[in-house]
Amino acid sequence: MAEPAPKNPKGSGENGQQLELISGRQTAAILMLLFDDDEAAKILERLEPQEVELLGEAMFSVADVDAVQIDGSLDRFLQLTKNQTMLAYKSDEKVSRVFRQALGTSRAENMMNRFAPKRPSNIAELLKWVPVKDIAELVQNEPPQIAAVLISFMTAEVAAEMLQLVPSDLQEELIYRVATLGPVSAHALAQIHGLLESNGPSAEEIAPPMNIGGVMDSASIVNSLPKQLSQSILKGVTKRDRKVGKEIEDEMFVFADLMNLSKKDIGTVVRKVDSSILVPALRGASSELKAKIFEAMSQRAAETIQDEMDETPPQPMEAVIGAQKGVIAIAKAMIDSGEITMSAGGADYV
Repeated sequence: MAEPAPKNPKGSGENGQQLELISGRQTAAILMLLFDDDEAAKILERLEPQEVELLGEAMFSVADVDAVQIDGSLDRFLQLTKNQTMLAYKSDEKVSRVFRQALGTSRAENMMNRFAPKRPSNIAELLKWVPVKDIAELVQNEPPQIAAVLISFMTAEVAAEMLQLVPSDLQEELIYRVATLGPVSAHALAQIHGLLESNGPSAEEIAPPMNIGGVMDSASIVNSLPKQLSQSILKGVTKRDRKVGKEIEDEMFVFADLMNLSKKDIGTVVRKVDSSILVPALRGASSELKAKIFEAMSQRAAETIQDEMDETPPQPMEAVIGAQKGVIAIAKAMIDSGEITMSAGGADYV
């Protein structure tokens, strides 16, 4: 991402010489070189792989900076940070400690799972540092169930990239295994950690048993694949297990995908949807999708729905999701019957 240009593009150095301000990345690199080794290492530990690479390149690029540039970098750093507070630093650890002390470990974990941002596991963190081609080789040498657990810790995009590097028969097998994963023991997690790091921790140090994978993970991966490959894998999974294949296909078509329908087809769908379903469904829709749906309706119908949305009290998220699934079911039935068509996003529907 491009860095914002400094307000003052140039500054004056000694002897009236003009000093071109260096980038924010180079400023960070200069600061890293000014820290002692231990301090710099602690900072690097908190960065993502791509950030480490970019910062490393910048550190080599600023090796010849002069004293004026160093002073300018320090001034810039102080200017950028003078309004920052320490409130956010390790706030997740603070919240966790308070909740554990107040509620006990078990109840605190259950409660925080409802609202706390998900923290990546050790396995997910390690995977960020492994090239995709190496993961593909690893997956091919491990039992499918172990490989499926490994895939479940990847982002859908990385998993899709990795799948394209393994044999076709294994692609289908792994998608099916991810979709049907259940609880994974701490011992299995420790075994996978050990595959990624030679001296992996014990099962007790990794985590308690956890649920990972599932139909939604498989659907996300399949949606990230090229269309022809995704159709082939989905067909193979469905042949193996019709129920699982159907569940994956259903998760591949979500409410936001209605954006891929034409205005005419959206109008055809909403005319078959009762307002008692459409109103709560639209509460969870993006402004772009709402606008497209309203444009596909008559002005009077759109105004009626909007009035109902304004008058209806806030709905539980479960009710909104349920209503959206109701709309999706109607749209999917119309796609299957040939009344409407969809061809965009992940899989093709015809």
